[in-house]
Amino acid sequence: MTALLTDNLPLLAGTPNGIKKLRELILELAVRGKLVPQDPSDEQASELLKRIAEEKARLVAEGKIKRQKPLAEIDVEEKPFDLPSGWDWTRFGEIFSLEYGDNLPADKRSNTGEYPVYGSNGVVGTHNTYFVDSPCIVVGRKGSAGALNLCRSNGCCVTDVAYYCIPSSALSIDYVFKLFHTLGLNSLGKGIKPGLNRNEAYELVIAIPSLTEQHRIVAKVDELMALCDRLEAKQADADSAHAQLVQALLNSLTQASDADDFAQSWQRLAEHFHTLFTTESSIDALKQTLLQLAVMGKLVPQDPSDESATELLKRNGINSEAHTLQGWAQTPLGYLGEVLGGSTPSKTKADFWNGDIPGIRIKWLMGLPAPSNP
Repeated sequence: MTALLTDNLPLLAGTPNGIKKLRELILELAVRGKLVPQDPSDEQASELLKRIAEEKARLVAEGKIKRQKPLAEIDVEEKPFDLPSGWDWTRFGEIFSLEYGDNLPADKRSNTGEYPVYGSNGVVGTHNTYFVDSPCIVVGRKGSAGALNLCRSNGCCVTDVAYYCIPSSALSIDYVFKLFHTLGLNSLGKGIKPGLNRNEAYELVIAIPSLTEQHRIVAKVDELMALCDRLEAKQADADSAHAQLVQALLNSLTQASDADDFAQSWQRLAEHFHTLFTTESSIDALKQTLLQLAVMGKLVPQDPSDESATELLKRNGINSEAHTLQGWAQTPLGYLGEVLGGSTPSKTKADFWNGDIPGIRIKWLMGLPAPSNP
């Protein structure tokens, strides 16, 4: 499986959102035991789970974590795949505890750099003391529910919008961090401002390998993620070159000196149309160029029998300058109409707010001098 995956990384990465999906696939294979082979000499995961249970009971007795409600036995229907040799099933809450962070508003933080302060979605400052005295995984509780951050320092602060988890010494924190990314914790967030209920997380069913296999998995995942990083960098360079090429070809249309120059530029673009305009940004650039060509008079041919735009403006009392294109004229935009400021109606007038006619909020106004010969 690993050789097949490695050999096909460039192909998989080339699909839409390919690298993102590839990273997800790597993690999914990892936590199913399909990324590295199992070693029969490894300790059975069932023994590891016993040690974790003993450690957890001791921490509860010492008052370091709270006792959890008993969790239901795992039904056969809850097991999503066949376990690899040496692995075992458990519920999240049997081996992990999500602890509440503490209140530490911004104006109470020293911000002197000693210890990181974590919010629901990462570091939000620093403090001169700490609440958590061990490396931990920070899990967003409110707002960015389920967001994950790994703190490797031996001291940090976790605010009250997040949980923190200190994995058992019988587990690799790097493996656990990768495992958490596959559990869909963000999907458990509920409410307008999503909040993660840890009791729902505790019900999740997970598969656990031996500690030695956890280390092997972490090494292989890191190796494959590094390959993804290199592919991503190459793709970013390719995307940048593609965007520059598209813009250069579109500029050749707007900057064409005459009709022949325009036709040649268009022909160059048309020959490679299906390879040039393959991304949202390139299509947006094409739309903008078409609009620019339209208002420059380069999108359709001029008809000598048309009335001159200069005469059209004169009939409306507007002086203008002749344009280089036949029949066109230049004039300030403000001469073509009146730009007026709107106003926000009082919310006490229900008629303005309860209807089905949309309102437009004007952020800025264009100021131009009044015509000299209206």
